[in-house]
Order: sequence, then C-alpha cells, then structure tokens
Amino acid sequence: MALYAGLCYNRRMAIAVLPTHLVNKIAAGEIIDRPASVVKELVENSIDAGADRIDVAIADGGRKLIQVTDNGCGLSPEDLALAFRPHATSKLAGEDDLFAIATLGFRGEALASIASISHARIQTRRREDAGGCVVEASGETVGQVRPCPAAPGTTITIRDLFFNTPARRKFMRTATTEIGHIAEQITRLALPHPRVAFTLTHNGREMKNLPATPGTAQRATDLFGQELGEALLPIIRRGGGTITVAGLVAPPAGARATGKWQYFFLNGRFIRDRLLSHALREAFRGRIDPNRWPAAFVFIQIPPAEVDVNVHPTKIEVRFQNSQAMHGEVLAALKETLARAELNPGAKVASVTPMPGVTGQRAATEIVNEQGYEGPEQLADQRRASLREAMADFFKSAPTPQAKLEFPAQPPRSWQTPRSTSHAPADSGEPAEPAGLHVAEPEDRAGAPGAPIDIPQPSGADGFAAMQVHNSYLVIQTPDGLEIIDQHALHERILYNELRARLADGRLAGQRMLIPATFSVCAAEAALLEQHADLLGRLGIEVSPFGPNTMAVQQFPSLLADRGVNPDEFLRELLDRLTEDETLDSERLLEDVLAMMSCKAAVKAGDPLTAQEIDSLLDRARTAEKSSACPHGRPTTLRLTLKDLEKQFHRT
Repeated sequence: MALYAGLCYNRRMAIAVLPTHLVNKIAAGEIIDRPASVVKELVENSIDAGADRIDVAIADGGRKLIQVTDNGCGLSPEDLALAFRPHATSKLAGEDDLFAIATLGFRGEALASIASISHARIQTRRREDAGGCVVEASGETVGQVRPCPAAPGTTITIRDLFFNTPARRKFMRTATTEIGHIAEQITRLALPHPRVAFTLTHNGREMKNLPATPGTAQRATDLFGQELGEALLPIIRRGGGTITVAGLVAPPAGARATGKWQYFFLNGRFIRDRLLSHALREAFRGRIDPNRWPAAFVFIQIPPAEVDVNVHPTKIEVRFQNSQAMHGEVLAALKETLARAELNPGAKVASVTPMPGVTGQRAATEIVNEQGYEGPEQLADQRRASLREAMADFFKSAPTPQAKLEFPAQPPRSWQTPRSTSHAPADSGEPAEPAGLHVAEPEDRAGAPGAPIDIPQPSGADGFAAMQVHNSYLVIQTPDGLEIIDQHALHERILYNELRARLADGRLAGQRMLIPATFSVCAAEAALLEQHADLLGRLGIEVSPFGPNTMAVQQFPSLLADRGVNPDEFLRELLDRLTEDETLDSERLLEDVLAMMSCKAAVKAGDPLTAQEIDSLLDRARTAEKSSACPHGRPTTLRLTLKDLEKQFHRT
C-alpha cells in the first residue's frame, strides 16, 4: 500500500525540462569521473584540431589545476562563443556523420560538462588572425568572449575541479593516484599518435617528455623504457578485406604479472574489447605461464562505418559489425608474428657496470666470461647450486628428525640400485630394474655391485614414511588414509609466517648489492616507488634514481638474494601489482608483497628434496599457523581417507 501511495505521489508531479546546468552536471557524472577524464577529453580535442605539440600541466593531481596547451588550428570568436554550449560541435554536420565518425570527439558534451563542475577558461587564436580571444565559465555561468593576446593554438585551463559537487570531490584519491591515471591517459593518446609531441608536468616537475617521432616503436621505447622497447616484435601487417592489423608485441619472455601492458587501438582510439583480449591470450597459449600476461600494442584500422563508437559515455567500448572477423584477423596476425620470430630463450645477463674502456654488450659479455659463465648451461648450474645452498641453510636450522620406523636390515629389491645404470641382461638371473624407477646412487657408496643401499626414509605425521612424487608433491600415509602435499605451497606458507614474525620485531634483513641492478621505469612508476619507500625499507629493499627513467636496486632482501631471485624482475612485478589495484591500503599491500616474496623464495614444483629436507619441511608445517593453505589461498594438502580410496576402487 505504501509503495502504491509513493507511485501515485510521483505520478502527480508535473513533468518539467531540467535546467541546462543540471543537465550538464548529469552528463559530467557520466563523462568526468576523475581529473584523468578531463585530460582525456581536452587532449582529444587538441589532436582533432591538428596539433603536433601538446603540453599538459597538472597541480595537486588535477584537483587545483589542469591546463592543456596545443598549437592546433584554434577557434574563431564566433566558435568560441559556443564552446561551452552543450552539444555544440564542429565534428558532426548531419545524422549520416554519426555512422562514420573519424574524429576522437564528436558529441559536444565535454566542455559543457567540465565547465559545469569547475572554473574553466579557454584562450585561443587562429594562425590567420592578428589576435586571440578568451572566454570563461564557472558552474552555470558563461562569460562573454573578449579579445586578448595569444599564441596560435588553444590553451584550456581548468581550476578547482568538482568545486560545486562535493560528493564527487570527496571520492577523489590521493594526488599520486590521480596523476598516475592522468599519465596513463597520456600514454593511451600518445601511442597511436607518435608524430605529436607531448609533455606532462605535475606541480612543476616534468613527468613525461615525448618528442615527436615517425614510428610507434620509438614512442613505445620513450614510454616504457629501452628494455621493453628493444624486445618488441613488429606485428606482421595483415589486411583482411577492410580490416588492417599492425603493431608491436613482446616475446613470451616479456610477459608481465598483470594485463595493464595490453593496449588495443581502433582508428587511433584506445578501446577495451573482450574478443580482442581473448585473441591475444589465445595467440600466446602454450608459450607463457597461464598466470602471466602478454604485452602488446595492437593497432587496428577499419572503415568508420563498420564500427559503432557511440555505445559508452567514455567511448572506450565499441561494437563491431563483424566481431568474429575482427577476432580472427588479430589472432592470425599475432600467431604469424610469433611463429616467424626467433623465440628460443637465451641466457639472461645481469645488469653490470662496464669496465673502463669497455662499453655496451661487449662489457657484459667479457665480465660474464671472466666469471666463468659462458652459456645457458653454466648459468643454470650456477642457479641450481645457489638454490641448493640456500635451501640447505633454511632446512639445517630445523631440528634433526628422529627415526620413527624400523627398517629391515635387508631392504626390498626395489630399494637396491646396481652400480651400473643399465638394466641387467635377461639371462643374468637378476631381475631388471622396474620401468620408470631410478634410485640415485650416493657419491660415497662403497661395496660390491648390487649391494643394498640404506635409503633414509623421511617420516611424516604419526610416524608414517613420506615420499616425493614428481619432485613436486609429498605423499604421506596416515592412520585412516593418505595426504598429498604441494611442497611449493607449504614452503610458501612457512616462509610467509616467518616473514610476518620477523617484521613484527623490526625490518627484514637486507643485503647491499655489490653491483646495483638497474631497471627502467616511467614517471608514474618512479612516483610509486617514492611513495612506498618506507614500506620497501621495512622489507629490506632500497632503490634510488640511476639516470633518466632508470632506477637502481641498492639493497635487496637477504632471503630473496640467497635464493637467486632477480632484483629487477621482482621490482618490476611489484610495480605491476601496485598499479593494478589503487584501493590497496598499507596492510593489504604489505600482505601482498610478503606473499610475493614467499612465492619467489619457496622451493618450486620440480625441485628434488632430500629426505632431511622433506622431514624438516613437514616438521615445521606441524607448528605453522594456517598451514592448510598458502598465502594466496591455494590448498597445501589434499586428504584421502580409506573410505575415499575404497569408493574409487569400488570396494564397497
């Protein structure tokens, strides 16, 4: 009854046309959700105006100031008088133009929406005019056009964003977060327009300086660093009917921890599309870890009439006339590129300081050769040796396990290993070694061939023996069945608990690096490292600037260094995670980083363990909190009861 009364009340209200300023505020709520949206709309207008240089100045993350200056065609006084009017645009002349949009902007809503929630000012001049003109707007008030001196082009200044919409202003993030989103918008606009020069400054500090360049490869290098830029493969250009696919893609070794390195552009506009993302993922199937993400910059050109870009307020989503054909062309181009590229992995040389008189790759090669690492095999052996030493240091601190089982003096034949690795001849009278079974022969073994070996058997819970399967899982007999343990997940949980305990007592131990490891960063990533310097210090990590767009790892956690974890790869993955989720508070961020450190340092699936190491791991697990799951929530143990086994074998 109350609901009916409410409906009747609403029906009695008269229908009225909303005031213009309220309509603009509603539109602003859809188009302008943060300062980065303002930058996007203004820079798109500058590109549509034919500018080849665009300068963006920001103060306080865009809260106080957003200023975009370009050298485009400028506006006449008559056009400027209509600039802040809703749905006033020079990019559509009729209804047919809506189905063949060739510009980044077209609705005529952006400037009116921005002015309704800020103090806005446009100063402009056409090249053919002797002087310029200016107009100002604030909220629902739009001033008169006035003459003024101005350089050719347009400067739009936005101050006090959301000053009259406190709810929206309240939900703005920190200045560091907002400038990160602004930098990302500049990246999305700069990649498909390499011939346009861009600069971005924040609080007077230059964050991006992208000179005009004839190719996208150089623009990608300027944005993401030399390391990624040099690894990118040009996508083999395909023209399937009206669809053209081009771009750059990183090889499988360049896969990242998140999907933020995937950029798709349609006719120069950044878009998100599920089918395109699936095509990229499918092209790398079997080439990368399923938990990693390929990095790619894909540029697609199709006739404007074959795509609808007017399906989302921010124009980031589109609708293709033939989506399956689009998916097929992108997938084919990527597969062909990867198939033709030389993707054999090579040895990775650590960052080194060049010797006097030696530069570039030659320096790295000579230093590596002097240290005795001459190829992938030697590097792999070195890594295995250091990992084994680190594992020994970890396990030797555990109490020595006591024998819990009495083994017969004469072990079964399956425990015996002949000195020769070949099978016994059929007529020798000795049984052949069972297929698939091989027991390693100790180095210090003495005695006649065929003598039995006393193999130490690690003991699990309740005194039952444990065995390692496929160098990845530990199988233990229990009184009522058996347990299967994921050695990596369990070790990961133990390390995580220990790291948490150490942090409670202070900082993690860090190891100063004899030769700092360097890695490239963009301005937003450098700001993130600066913002989280205290957290990194607690974790035993110290980074410092090492030149333009380069950081150096001066100190690295001893736990990771002892286990051969690559510092620059670790910091790169950490940055990916920091930029992936802006809502992380300090506690959640700390947990995520500790989980990542534990995962990097834990024994891996495929690492063989000795009996003592298995025993030590299981012994520590009995006293570890939450040992049933790793820090990421994956189970460490599967339990099968006798009843479960009998059911599987139909022994009911």
